[in-house]
Amino acid sequence: MGYSILEANGGQVPWHNQEQEEVYFIVQGEGQICVDNECSPIKAGQAVFMPPGKFHQLTNTGDEPMHMMYVYCPGGDVAHWRQELNGTLPPAGKDGIPPLPEGAAPQWLGVEPSPKLGA
Repeated sequence: MGYSILEANGGQVPWHNQEQEEVYFIVQGEGQICVDNECSPIKAGQAVFMPPGKFHQLTNTGDEPMHMMYVYCPGGDVAHWRQELNGTLPPAGKDGIPPLPEGAAPQWLGVEPSPKLGA
């Protein structure tokens, strides 16, 4: 279980998957959640479940930081954390990774502050 804050206007958990099931709970803010082929708005008080192996991405589309909690089951280290920190997370649509669903916010990769959406 963990707690993250995504920067306003584009902070993101980029397109990835993992072997564990996962739940995101939005504590504060608003954004877009994409799971598999679907993208939907998400806001404070809402949660989303990601089955094991499903690709997903969370983007802060609001003007304020998004606070979110996540829970993995079973717990433990998750490969995409290391990939994100090392800048080696494969981009959507390349090297066997499925493309982002239609209407998804652009994928941001890296550990520097994310660019503003549409910039």
